[in-house]
Amino acid sequence: MTYFKTLASALILSTLSLPAFAGETPGAVVELFTSQGCSSCPPANTFVGGLTEDADKLVLTYGVTYWDYLGWKDTFGDTRFTDRQREYGQAFGIGNVYTPQIILNGSAHSPRYKASDVNTMPLQAVGNVDINVKDGQLIVTGATDQSVLVTYLPGWQSVDVSKGENHGRTLRLANVVTDVKPLSADVPLDVSAKDGVAYAVLVHDPKTKKITNAAVYTP
Repeated sequence: MTYFKTLASALILSTLSLPAFAGETPGAVVELFTSQGCSSCPPANTFVGGLTEDADKLVLTYGVTYWDYLGWKDTFGDTRFTDRQREYGQAFGIGNVYTPQIILNGSAHSPRYKASDVNTMPLQAVGNVDINVKDGQLIVTGATDQSVLVTYLPGWQSVDVSKGENHGRTLRLANVVTDVKPLSADVPLDVSAKDGVAYAVLVHDPKTKKITNAAVYTP
């Protein structure tokens, strides 16, 4: 009897830790804006990475570029991600962006959060959005002109930093974003699904930038 109880518990735990698959709507969207050249970022990297253990949470890590001048160029950094963070900054009414910045559902931000904070601020999904793959092509339905397609590397990535504030450290980052593409409600999506990457559609409120819905495709 003990064996079967243990087996049942293991099956339940393994089911809870499964990643989101095609068209799944996450219970929360956690976006981290970070830099490999920022000495304050590793704890935030670790925190949001730990959240990936909960399949109900979509974690996205963006490498920004404005700290590259400190001596280390972020290997995942992209000016588009910096621009996305600044758009959030304008919506939040803050004068300057910063790292690490954790943004929950596009509606709240902080350099540090607890897991309990994330759990008490779930995504309030409005409408319907879906993402899937058919014949090797991504299919998105329900997107608006305020939606973006985010491409990311699921799981952990390790980077050995040899210069700058984090020189000599190996940084670990989870669900690293590699591309952000604006979507249109009227223009069909023409994107081929790539092996080893995951995709998310985020729908934003046009004025507040709050995320009103999301869908995830994980291979």
